[in-house]
Amino acid sequence: MKFRNLLLLILFFCELTFSQKIQNNPPFRNGEELYFRVRYGIFNTSFASLKIKDTLIDKSFNYHVVAHGETTGLAKLFFKVKDEYYSIFSKNITPLKFGRNIIEGSYTANETIFFNKQKNEATVIDLKNEIKTPIPVSENIQDIISAFYFFRTLPKEDLISKNTIYKLPMIYNEEGEFTFELRYIGEETVKTSLGKIQCYKFKPYLPNLGRIFKDPNAITIWVTNDENRIPVKVSAKIVVGSIHAELIEVKGSQAY
Repeated sequence: MKFRNLLLLILFFCELTFSQKIQNNPPFRNGEELYFRVRYGIFNTSFASLKIKDTLIDKSFNYHVVAHGETTGLAKLFFKVKDEYYSIFSKNITPLKFGRNIIEGSYTANETIFFNKQKNEATVIDLKNEIKTPIPVSENIQDIISAFYFFRTLPKEDLISKNTIYKLPMIYNEEGEFTFELRYIGEETVKTSLGKIQCYKFKPYLPNLGRIFKDPNAITIWVTNDENRIPVKVSAKIVVGSIHAELIEVKGSQAY
C-alpha cells in the first residue's frame, strides 16, 4: 500500500483553472479553512487541510495559504507521511513564492520557488541539496496551490462548458512547467458527512503522473456548483487500488 503524495493528490484535485478573468470579490477570505478525510479502499489513511490568511509583504497585503497532510492510525505505522505545502500570491492571484517540506517514509524534500513576473522566470531552490535552478515560465504561470484559489475566482460562464478542454501552465518543482488540462462532465448530487451537496463534476488529465495513477484520466472531481467552488469529493484509481477524498469540515468560509 502506497501513501506517498496524498496531499499532492488533494492539491491536484483542486486545481481547476482556466482563464485570466477574475472576480472583484473573491469567494474566499482571510481565515478560511478546508478539511479533508482521505481513504484508501475502505481504510481511513490520512487527513489534509487548506488554510488561508492575509500576509503583508512590501506594504501590500497578499494571501498566504498552507496545505498540510499526514497519515493517521495504522497507516502511519506502515508508512509515515507528513507533508506541508505553502503558497504566497497577490490579491489578483499571481504567485510570488511556493514551498514544500515533504516527509514520506524514507523520502524527504525541502524546496522553495520564487517567481519573477517581470522576467517570466521561476527560481527553484532545493534547500536539502543546496541547488538553485532558474526556469523560464509562461506569463500566466501558477503553482499548485495558487491555481486552486485562482479557479475559485472565475465567473461561471468561464467554467461550465461541456466537452471543452481547459488548459493552464503550472510548475511544481525543478522539472519545469507543465500543462494542466481539465474537462467539465456535468452536475451531480454528492452525499457527504456534511449532507447532500449539489456539485459540478470534472475530469483532469495528468499525463505526467503515470507512476501514481492507473491512467491519465483516472481522477474524478466534484466541486460545489455555486460561486465558491469548494472541492467536495475526489476519486482516483491508482496503480494499486483507489483513493477517495471527502470534504469533512469548513471554517471561516463565506458560504458555510
